Amino acid sequence: MWHLQTVYFKDSVAMELPGHPNGAGLTTVDEYARVVERKIDENETTAVPIIVGHSMGGAIAIEIALKKPELPGLVLVGTGARLRVLPDFLAMIKEDYDEAAKLIAAWSVSTKADPILVERTARDLMKVKPEVTLGDLTACDKFDRMERVGEITCRTLIVCGEDDRMTPKKYSEYLHEKIKGSELAIISGAGHGVMLEKPREFNRVLEEFFGSL
Repeated sequence: MWHLQTVYFKDSVAMELPGHPNGAGLTTVDEYARVVERKIDENETTAVPIIVGHSMGGAIAIEIALKKPELPGLVLVGTGARLRVLPDFLAMIKEDYDEAAKLIAAWSVSTKADPILVERTARDLMKVKPEVTLGDLTACDKFDRMERVGEITCRTLIVCGEDDRMTPKKYSEYLHEKIKGSELAIISGAGHGVMLEKPREFNRVLEEFFGSL
């Protein structure tokens, strides 16, 4: 998901979560957040990282930011303070994972996106076991920090594709309204997978934010 960013941003790290694609996944955002926190704490460098999270990763990032006000920066991409999931997605994963992956992939990009990107997204999702994907979406569906996101105090950038159907821009606008001093960037022509669909625009927005810290 992040290869167009890890190449561009020197020393950046794209963290693999449990079950993505190896091993067992977890069932709550809080459990995933604890894994990420441990990896941050185990890092051999003394620098506290800027955390960038997309979708469920954004929910994980919110959890960490609420516990670690010392973060130098936070980037929330295509995410929300609450992440409701369409029941059809959950049911289809149980019944026909191949078709579910295709449907989720189609919803994950703008309707203007190249069909090849949809196919690639579906293939990537199929690398993850169906029970892990089901657990992830269930974790997202249970996630709700609408009453607490206003407690985030670190510098925050919120990014959303204008055509995002999974986490519509009203989710990002809510985060922007609640997180004091946050910046909001809406990228046109992109959907939920904004970092893949519009990497140049996405990277430029992040680069400007990083330079301001």
